[in-house]
This record gives sequence, structure tokens and C-alpha cells, in this order.
Amino acid sequence: RRMRDSMHNTAFLFAVSILYLGVANAFLSAPKFPVARRMSLPAAQGKSMLSLRSTSFSNGRRDTTRTSRVQMAVAQGGMDQIVGLKMPASVTKSWEVHKFGGASLADAGLYRTVGDLLVTESLGRGDGAVPTMAIVSAMSGTTDQLIGVVNAALKDPAEAKKLLDVAVDKQISTLKELAGPEIVAPIERNIRKDADDIMGVLQALKLLRTIPAVTLELITGFGEVWSAQTLNGYLKAKGVPCDWIDAREILIVESTLSGLGEKGSAATAGVNPLWEETSLRMQRWWLERAAANGLHGLDYSRAAPVITVTGFVASTADGAPTTLKR
Repeated sequence: RRMRDSMHNTAFLFAVSILYLGVANAFLSAPKFPVARRMSLPAAQGKSMLSLRSTSFSNGRRDTTRTSRVQMAVAQGGMDQIVGLKMPASVTKSWEVHKFGGASLADAGLYRTVGDLLVTESLGRGDGAVPTMAIVSAMSGTTDQLIGVVNAALKDPAEAKKLLDVAVDKQISTLKELAGPEIVAPIERNIRKDADDIMGVLQALKLLRTIPAVTLELITGFGEVWSAQTLNGYLKAKGVPCDWIDAREILIVESTLSGLGEKGSAATAGVNPLWEETSLRMQRWWLERAAANGLHGLDYSRAAPVITVTGFVASTADGAPTTLKR
């Protein structure tokens, strides 16, 4: 249950920032492999349905299960300050929000599986396309690799660089299996620049002889940033209307916790989203970047955007990088 709750942290926060939630009904199901968590949020007089599904793949067939309904009281903590997205008039379907953990993104084949699932979901069921959002974790193993990079930097910066190169090369080689050079090139530049920035930060650790919590959170969060761009690259290669969001630019929280938290503990009691600021930033992204990329002008009876969002990461009100903990 704790692992399941942890997987939904970012998905839930982004779902809430898209549409106002009064009291939601949640359908929770045990994770299978690969896992797609779906949240469907139709707005209805200040209330919404939050539908979560677990999808597994077996022998090329997709099986979706749904279990018992539980009530979730979410009309607390400033929820009345949320600003919903202003969607084009042609939109007839509400957003669906999915969550994919790292095990579902372990290699290029699984990125394809996830991407194809999202495309299928976005096409709807014959009665209009469905705006779709996917919250993604880092590629399987990347977060632990980046933790190893930070730990190594305390004693041997050269070893830290070698470990970082392994993580970077794995992500880029996966990306190259999913898209052509014209799509890969700008994403590869982003990833390699991130790696340079990481090494710049790590140079100070040997002098400090300690690892500040904010440093660990900053560096480990790059796994989600790379993963989101990788999945978006595959969707772009398929000609799907798509874009990606770095949640650090939109999801604003106040946190009384430090560090990453114990893996699988879902220790989020001290991480509180600033709903008004987050929803305003989400609205701004939609009105500016999404519009500039043509997502407002789609024929939503036939196609809807697929937006990939980084899981795990967020920012504080003063702009410091943080995480939603593990």
C-alpha cells in the first residue's frame, strides 16, 4: 500500500492542478508489470471522479482491473484556490492522468509499450479524443545510480564522473532506439548539459565533506527529467501531438522534510503543495507554451495531446529544487 501511494503522489497533484477536485472517488488496484495508473477527471458541479487503473501486459494482451471504491476527502489545504485549465471549446473529454514507475520504463521496448498505450488512450473510444497526461519516474535504476554518483563525489570526483557517464550513456542510448537524429540531438544536448551541471555541483562536495540534502534532491531528480524527455521524444517520432513538463517549474510545495526519504516509504506528510501557485503555473503553461506548440488548435474529435510530466520532483516557493520523497 505504501509503494502504491508513493507512485501516485505526482499524478494526483497534477490531476488536481488540472481540474478542481471537491470529493473524489478513487479506484485503487495492486500494481502489475508494466503498470499504467489512470486517473480520469470529469468535472461535475465542483466534484470530480478520480479513476485509477492498473494495466498489465500479458502475451500481447492488455488486462485492466479495478477494485473497491474508497472515498478521498481532498477539499482541504487551500483546494478552493485551484484554477482549472481553460480548454478549447472543441474538447468533449476530460483529462486522463496516468502514472508509470521506473520498472515500466526499464528499456527502449518498455518506453515504446508505454508510449503506444498513451496514444491508444488519447484516441478515445469513438466518441472524441482524450487529453492525456503521463507522470513518469526515472528509467529503472537511474535514481540509485545518481545517488551513487553523489556518494562517490565525496571521496573521488573522477569515480563520480565515471558513474555519471554510465547513467547518461544508458539514457541516451535508449533514446536513440526510440527516435531519429533530428529528435535525439536537442534532447541529448539537454542531458549532457545537465551532466555538466551535476559535475559542477559535485566539485564542492569533497571540500564540504558532507552531502547537503538539497544537493541530493537536485541531482537525483534529473532521472525524471531525462525520462520525461525520452518518452516525449518517442511520441514526437510517432507524429503524436505532444509536449513535456518539468514539474520543478510548476509544482510548488512547502516541505518540512529533507533528503529523499526511505525508498517505498511514501513519507509525504511534510510535503504540502501550494495549490494556488501550482494551478496558476499550470494554467500559464497551458495558455502560453501549449498554445505556441499548436495544442489549442487540434481537432479534438480526432486527436488530443499527450503531455509527459516528470514525477518525483518539485520546487519550493523560493525556487529551491526538492522532491516528493520516495
